[in-house]
Amino acid sequence: MFVLLAALLVGIMGVYIKLGNTCMVASTEQLIKHKNPSKFLEIINSWFWVILLITSLQLTIGFNVIIKSFALSWMTFVGGILLGLGAYINRACAVGTISKIGVGNLNYLFMPIGMLISVFIFYHLPIDGPQQINDVSPITLYPILFFIISVVAIIFLFIYFTPRNKNLKFQQKIIGAPTTIISICFVSLLLLKKPWSYTNMISDISQNNFNNKTENLILFLIFFIAVILTSFLTKSYKPIPLKLKTVFNCLIGGALIGWGSQLIIGSHDTITLYGFPLLLTSAVIAMLINLFTIAACIKLFG
Repeated sequence: MFVLLAALLVGIMGVYIKLGNTCMVASTEQLIKHKNPSKFLEIINSWFWVILLITSLQLTIGFNVIIKSFALSWMTFVGGILLGLGAYINRACAVGTISKIGVGNLNYLFMPIGMLISVFIFYHLPIDGPQQINDVSPITLYPILFFIISVVAIIFLFIYFTPRNKNLKFQQKIIGAPTTIISICFVSLLLLKKPWSYTNMISDISQNNFNNKTENLILFLIFFIAVILTSFLTKSYKPIPLKLKTVFNCLIGGALIGWGSQLIIGSHDTITLYGFPLLLTSAVIAMLINLFTIAACIKLFG
């Protein structure tokens, strides 16, 4: 039963990642070049929804989220830079890559391949990853305070966006509806004690260190099938042929993202939906460095 529910949640995540076309690179580029914060605010929206859901569960049923945090070190800073640099070279973060694969851009299949290879190489290097530490999330220490903050923030974002989208259907008016659904699915997977992201899955495959291989591979396939199926149903699937330069950029970008994810233990999806909303120190700093790196590259190189 749990496996079926996890499969449903992962499938829904795949659908809404495709529908939302959410990407840190695209969001930052839109903000810097076009002075339009809407896509960036959708990412912020996901942070507050995760906080709202986790605090609500803690206050109502006593749910305690598993805290997996790592010591702040040089790895945090280098990992954040590599994540940002990799995303810029790839022209999409780990989440945005999924959307591009979904619409038929086959070049972006090489991003997860580059990540797979780089994590495999990293795993066999004589380098210890970041040290796991006992950490406490501020939102679990002060759940009522952060519940109120998240509610106010979500209402503000709704009010901010609704007048600017009068011609859209109500479902589309809801601030960052796709990121809202993705956040709900992610927290639901945490509730099932099955926290899942496709980049963590790639890391596990590279290191051959995960349990329930069949179950996890099924979830992996369901995720990608959901993305591609959504593209067909929305008639947005338009195959783009392979180009050597793009393939190379995706491989290099994926490799850098892979190395960065091993230094901070998590890629763009994990720190966006887990580490940053929980205000875990190393994740917050890695996220900010990642965003600053993307922004700096866009400013310098376009």
